[in-house]
Amino acid sequence: MYREGYLIKYGHHTFDPPQIYFCVFEDGVVKFYMEKGGVLVDELEMAGHVTKVRVEKSLPSKLPYRFTVSAAVVVRVEGRRMKLGETRVTEFAAPTNDLMKEWANSLHLWRRMNWKENVKFFDNSSELSQAQELDLLQHQMRTVQAPSPTIKKLRQMIMHTGTTACSSTA
Repeated sequence: MYREGYLIKYGHHTFDPPQIYFCVFEDGVVKFYMEKGGVLVDELEMAGHVTKVRVEKSLPSKLPYRFTVSAAVVVRVEGRRMKLGETRVTEFAAPTNDLMKEWANSLHLWRRMNWKENVKFFDNSSELSQAQELDLLQHQMRTVQAPSPTIKKLRQMIMHTGTTACSSTA
């Protein structure tokens, strides 16, 4: 199964800013590029992982059309699947509701549909060019402001990253 287009990917930490990436999904791997034809930034491996895809509820402080992908490495031991590590949860936002459903279904059903090319799950969904997808995502990021961190959250961030504040000595 093959799918490509622009998605917003949230960072792994609470206050990491969301980024727009050009995503290519092929052979059970989602690859994230800074732009179309650009530098590979990250990838999400789905083969050899137990995965769950979930559409998220709309929240006023978050971008619309969000979905999450949970992936954990597994091995088979005597016919049973055993998780080897922590589950990696990645949150995405798509330009439209139809594209969110297309991406979520592609990632959810990739093992069953891997041999098919350019699968379209919803025939009545509107077609957008990749430039239109990018414009919509940029507009969404401008209109939704991330909440500013509280002092408690800032302290947690400082403790988590291991950085210390500058102090002056007299």
